[in-house]
Amino acid sequence: MKSARGPRCLVPVLALVLSFLVLPGRLCQAGMVSLVFDDGLSSVYDYAFPVLANHGLPATVGIIADRVDAGDPNFMDAKQLRELEDAGWEIASHSLTHKRPIDIPKFYAEEKCLQLNPVAGTKSLYEGKYTYGELAGLVENGRELQERDSGRLVKNEPGSYYFDELIGEVIVHPFDPQSVNRQQIRAVSYERELEASQKELTRLGFAVSTYITPHNYWTPEMSELSKRFYAQVANGGDTFNRKGSTDRFWLKRFVVHTDDTAEAIIALVKEHAIREDGWVIFCLHGIGSDLGWEPWDAAKLDQLADFLKEKGVPVVPVDKGTKLWVEGRGKP
Repeated sequence: MKSARGPRCLVPVLALVLSFLVLPGRLCQAGMVSLVFDDGLSSVYDYAFPVLANHGLPATVGIIADRVDAGDPNFMDAKQLRELEDAGWEIASHSLTHKRPIDIPKFYAEEKCLQLNPVAGTKSLYEGKYTYGELAGLVENGRELQERDSGRLVKNEPGSYYFDELIGEVIVHPFDPQSVNRQQIRAVSYERELEASQKELTRLGFAVSTYITPHNYWTPEMSELSKRFYAQVANGGDTFNRKGSTDRFWLKRFVVHTDDTAEAIIALVKEHAIREDGWVIFCLHGIGSDLGWEPWDAAKLDQLADFLKEKGVPVVPVDKGTKLWVEGRGKP
């Protein structure tokens, strides 16, 4: 004769477990969430920072190094970034100039010297063809040249250049014309993007250990190369990270689009962080304004933050998340 006591005694236990997961104010026994804001847009400081601070939640911000303190009001400056870092945010590299490795030379060894010829009728300008789709920058004997918007501006500024993407031609006004004769002007590679962006942010006083891939574009060879400079890398993929099978140099992120509702993003948290015990990383850009690619409304962010706080879902920057998830060090 089967005992009825065994199955019945499970009912209170199951009820307790379910209430622990879903009742307001209960801590979530599940995975965790990271919020990453790409590009370092000023709207993140103006709108996302206050929203998350109100809920006591940190985030990661991916910074394009050459746009810090460039005088562009659309991007955060070093003072604003320090305020974020002091509040528990992580400052990560989002490259030097926001290029993809497929569009520029990949390695230092591929930084070929430009073959330049004098521009007719000038004494200081040189021109030449450039074979890649984009130009991340030029270095003259170790010194960075400044990009300008037209050849006319380059004419009167030593140490500058203009790249005409339509015809693949670059006009250069070198610091020293002898650099052209000595073939000392090189195009920036992706390896330099990785290393120089970290060095620049470190020079500004930020502890940078995370790389956020521009355009969510990544390759196996760049993943391997990144290990020389960073402790972890976040990409795209529109999926979550599973315990025990996470590649710290290829962390997956869900991209948040302008038309995505807060409910849709919350549903991803419920399914993958709470139900499947995963690490969900979100890729966001501008907040509360029209700046940047796929900006998101600040009210939606507030709704998401309120849900995360209410349910007790651990919210961590990417660097701390990697220590917890991959290294098993510490607690959320």
